[in-house]
Amino acid sequence: MMNGATDSPLSLLSPEAREGMMRPSEEIKAVLLARLGNMAPEELSMLDQAITPAVAQVLVRLLPELREIVEQVGAQESAPEQEAPMQDGEQMGALSGM
Repeated sequence: MMNGATDSPLSLLSPEAREGMMRPSEEIKAVLLARLGNMAPEELSMLDQAITPAVAQVLVRLLPELREIVEQVGAQESAPEQEAPMQDGEQMGALSGM
């Protein structure tokens, strides 16, 4: 039976192996992008509303691939040629540009 962090399977790994596990994976990133691409705009909007900056930090720690995805989407939203006029009161979140 595992008791806290001392019995964690990660404690058996070398520091290099633990660090490697935290590096973003292109395969996981591709799967996440595909799943986000299959979501309806309403679902993406719900994610935008639910994911606060504090929650985003925790999610990026769990899935480092999300950092690259959010940065990519943010760069697309800030590009002037791709900027669409927003309705009064409309808010854009990190994922609504997908």
